[in-house]
Amino acid sequence: MTIKEYRPQWFHTPAIVTNSQATIATNISTTPIIGFVDKLNDESIDGGKISVLGWAVSQAGIARVELVLNGELRIPLTIALPRADVAQAYPGFPDSGQAGFEGKVEVSNRPIELQTLELIVTDKQGGESVLTRRTLPALNAKQTWSDLLKLRELKRDDVFYFIMATSNLSGGGATDVDTIFRPYESDTVKVGIRVPILYLRTTKGRTSDYTFDADFPFNRKCGTRAIAEDNLQGVIDYAIKHQLPVLFTLNGGIWADAACDAPEWDINDVLEQDVVNLQWNEKNQVMADDYLKNLSGSMDSPELGRSLTFNIYAEKNRHYKKRNLQHAASIIRKFATQYPALFIGVTTDPDVYLNPFFEGRQWYDYNPGTLRQFREWLRGSGPYSGQASAGEPDLSSYKKERPLTLDDVNALSGRQFKRWKDVDPPRTFPATINPFWKDAWVTEWEHFRRHLVKLHYDELSQWIGEAGIGKEFIYSAQGFMAPDPDLMPFPIHLDSPVANTDMGGMSVDGAMPSNGHLGAILYGPSAVNQVRMEGSQSLFSVFRKLDPDWAVIEHNTAALRNPKRLANFAEAYRSLRDIHNYGARFISPMAWNGSRGIFAGQASFIAYTALRDTPLEDAIKTFMISHANLPRRSRLWTFGAGEHADGDDWLPSGKTQGQIAPGKFTLSTVLGSQGSLESPDDLAFQPTSYQAIVIKIAEPEALKEIGVEGQNSNGKWISLVATTESSKLQRVSAGLMLPLAGQFGDAEFRRIRLTWKAAWGKSIILERIAFYAK
Repeated sequence: MTIKEYRPQWFHTPAIVTNSQATIATNISTTPIIGFVDKLNDESIDGGKISVLGWAVSQAGIARVELVLNGELRIPLTIALPRADVAQAYPGFPDSGQAGFEGKVEVSNRPIELQTLELIVTDKQGGESVLTRRTLPALNAKQTWSDLLKLRELKRDDVFYFIMATSNLSGGGATDVDTIFRPYESDTVKVGIRVPILYLRTTKGRTSDYTFDADFPFNRKCGTRAIAEDNLQGVIDYAIKHQLPVLFTLNGGIWADAACDAPEWDINDVLEQDVVNLQWNEKNQVMADDYLKNLSGSMDSPELGRSLTFNIYAEKNRHYKKRNLQHAASIIRKFATQYPALFIGVTTDPDVYLNPFFEGRQWYDYNPGTLRQFREWLRGSGPYSGQASAGEPDLSSYKKERPLTLDDVNALSGRQFKRWKDVDPPRTFPATINPFWKDAWVTEWEHFRRHLVKLHYDELSQWIGEAGIGKEFIYSAQGFMAPDPDLMPFPIHLDSPVANTDMGGMSVDGAMPSNGHLGAILYGPSAVNQVRMEGSQSLFSVFRKLDPDWAVIEHNTAALRNPKRLANFAEAYRSLRDIHNYGARFISPMAWNGSRGIFAGQASFIAYTALRDTPLEDAIKTFMISHANLPRRSRLWTFGAGEHADGDDWLPSGKTQGQIAPGKFTLSTVLGSQGSLESPDDLAFQPTSYQAIVIKIAEPEALKEIGVEGQNSNGKWISLVATTESSKLQRVSAGLMLPLAGQFGDAEFRRIRLTWKAAWGKSIILERIAFYAK
């Protein structure tokens, strides 16, 4: 069995943000064309111009480079421009020193509506290569919701953010985030950056007792690599200079350990030298820090063999973590006070686990302090009874509803413990005879492990709050990776059944910080809401129910288990649609300075770090246009975008038949009969939260009358909007307004149904449906 097979089936792998080389473009040439698009600034969404800059080489020589509009109109660009950097990188190619191309194309006066852009290179043998391809929104599409937005007071909560995950700002890690997305921004959809602040690694060193250093120098090395690529002051300065809102990842967890030992500066490395501070396995062992350095996806950074223990008796761990975290948070608070528009929030340590990276071989945490806390949790004693010693937290609010007696423990464990100090958790986990996930004693141990993770997230959020940052700006950072088919779903609640794999103490409830909001890390199937759950609700539905203000603090539609496959536009479209419609506060795509989509197929390409030049980037821009000036808590279905058609899980019912095309849902009925279209299930739709339902019909005259019904939890359909003649409905830029009255109180509906009658012989062509938030 290989190391890769020992990976937990759900854990998060950090991005490896490298790759700035050129690629072989998608081509039909017998001689490969290598090229790169340095700049493609598309301002055509407001009827302006398109600016292009890049380079291309081929052994056959470059004949021309063209910008192709809508697959038909080919506009030549200027070629054979000097590129000394290309000549140095590709000295074996003819004319590599003259490989540059550029152009500025005016599109405001062209009689066509731009839909697609392609950059095509043709070599002197006639072979063509596509360097990049983009789908564009309609002209003036950003104005769809503007008239309604002018009628309300814009609030901070109305804004939805795309926060580009990046690092190494001083080395260009966030270059172009501000310029590329500016044309797509609106009052309610904005772009920012997320940068890790390694508060236990970037310190003033041993001589200053490892106090946090906001100006940590970049020239300090860990082997051949910088100890840290970013410091807090540098991130703040960059945000101010570029007017980019920022989400700070305050990382002192498992992914914050340096690539190699740097004990002169990194307090992690110092703490890890003493086993008292570490998580122990079931054999009372502590592995070498680099024991798992070849774990798939992690490379050599961080070192995963050792993890700091979370028990409340690990005095040194808690001292340094709390002190340095609060120091960093206090600096951020001052920044937020001075520049509130640039402050999105902070996230806590990503992926708080009881070390799961030995999954299948070792279980954690059997640190003596953790075992002491386990016994106290079982019986409701010590800090769980409000009798905490100096420096220990009062855990009485976490006391078990029914503490156990020693007789209870013996009955559950099948052991005969004579004294409480002898009580020991399970240390064997059989998978065949008497499988561990059905064992009552394992259940107690697993529930405690989840409690430890929950408690750590709670304390991190509380410490940040004590430094002056409000609850509404604090997010956890837990990974939710879809389980393999033969594994049980990950637990929702602290007392959910034990799964048949090592979950490292992870649960959805356990990632909910007491002084903050749920922050989810989503990749692949989890990012598109395709995860088996304990009950009938989807993953995003569980998030929404536990925390209506949850957020996605790390995201890519590519899967961690398939790092070479680049996810397509349909997956990106559905992911963004559902994350927004389930109420998330923001999305942080991974990663701005990661692999680029045009490198797909190369050995160094990693799909789950790819954002630039990918279908996900295209989908983000499309989303920013379709949702421009739409308040965040609204919901919107556009039936696809660009070349992608999608029914958005709306289903014709009764005698209605539907046909989808990109951005259009054509609904036909038998002459004279009523049309009917049902929404997706599990809407949790509360009419009192919305001003109106808005529908856009391509030919409004085709609609005679329309009404809306809601289905409650008992399956009964109730009228929400009485059947009304279309001529009596208010028309706004976004479509027809179906106002929602306030007589339903707190009533919640699992789905809604549109019912209508069409003009004789006419079909209804829907272009959008929205719930417009109050």
